Amino acid sequence: MTEPRLTLYELELMDVLWRQGDGTVQDVCDGLERDLAYTTVMTTLNLLANKKGVLKRTKAGRAFVYSPLVTRDNVSRNVLRELRDVLFGNRLPSLMLNMINEDGISPEDADAIRTALDQLEGEG
Repeated sequence: MTEPRLTLYELELMDVLWRQGDGTVQDVCDGLERDLAYTTVMTTLNLLANKKGVLKRTKAGRAFVYSPLVTRDNVSRNVLRELRDVLFGNRLPSLMLNMINEDGISPEDADAIRTALDQLEGEG
């Protein structure tokens, strides 16, 4: 199943739910780093549940509780794949080098990348 595309705003809401596990509209509002109207968050969570199918919505008393149906890893892979394809001409090295040049790289991250590359070369 192909994951639906999520906007940056939708990813912000998903991030709160991935960190918390689940939550009501108010829980999501409280978990955001910026202030958004309750109704705006509610409308978007309903869209993510009913149209995009990435959230489960369960009645709990007078409120609804929203739970992620997709993992952060799956969504991250899809977002990175789309970035690579659209912004970097389907070139993985361009994406990786751009990120490294922009943010730098720690010795630990460099070692992790070397280890992953060594493992890939061993498989090929």
